[in-house]
Amino acid sequence: MATKQLKCELSWSASRAKEWDRCRRENWYARYASWGWWTEQPRGQKYEVMVHKTLTSLPAYAGDCVHRAIERWFELKRGGASMTAEELYQESVNLFREGWRQSAGDGWKARPNKSTHLFEHHYDIEIAKERTEKARELLERCAKYFMESPALEPVRQAHPDSWRSVETLDTYQYLGTKIYAVPDFAYIDGDTVHIWDWKTGKPREEDLFQLHTYALYACEKWSTDPEDIVLHAAYLGEEEVKEVPVNLEQLSKAQDRMSDSLRAMMDAHYDPDEDDLVIENWPASPEARKCGWCRFRGICTDAAR
Repeated sequence: MATKQLKCELSWSASRAKEWDRCRRENWYARYASWGWWTEQPRGQKYEVMVHKTLTSLPAYAGDCVHRAIERWFELKRGGASMTAEELYQESVNLFREGWRQSAGDGWKARPNKSTHLFEHHYDIEIAKERTEKARELLERCAKYFMESPALEPVRQAHPDSWRSVETLDTYQYLGTKIYAVPDFAYIDGDTVHIWDWKTGKPREEDLFQLHTYALYACEKWSTDPEDIVLHAAYLGEEEVKEVPVNLEQLSKAQDRMSDSLRAMMDAHYDPDEDDLVIENWPASPEARKCGWCRFRGICTDAAR
């Protein structure tokens, strides 16, 4: 039986759109420059790009640990068990420590595309004790808010039979392109679908756009009427929940924005296995501040120094 040949196909998500808007050169490194690294013998430039692609900052990693701990809470609830706020906090701390050990030593090198590798460790940036303490406090605050806030009571009480998504990576087709969506949690109550997104940082305008792309996903995958969707941005670190009822005007604006973003990506897309690179399609951002915390600053020839 012939092995299916992998192709570098264009796909879209809200996070990839943000990356594209921030710096097209970053997008090129992340989506094209490492393509085929697994076939590279001996390891060379593509492998090096892949290593940089996997880098994550300390705050982003702390947020990922919160997400995974909450996902574990849902797994236990599905099986009829539960966690206290302290147990949820300890779960996130254990995840954080495991990743820290991988990153601080050489553990990440065994499976660099599947392991934790902190930006700060890679670039030898000293991590002050105040920063690790701030991360610990964030883990504790998020766990306590998730488990004890009245605003999240509907989430904690939702029966597993009503769940539609729990950190589930899924796709649908739009304009002939695969669209990715990963709602943190979605459940149905009567005719209403509630879509939740956990955030560990401060509120940002683009958070609402991301949530609206999840509403578009719900309409496509679950045949949900837009008027029957309610979006919830849960800022666990800020101890705040923003509820956003969906209306057709805002959903249409989100779809138009997604269309514009996707069409721009289509114009630049190419197959590294077959097509020549036109680097002019991938200009580096002229804003030096964006380069300081870019994963690829160590290998990007046009990074602002």
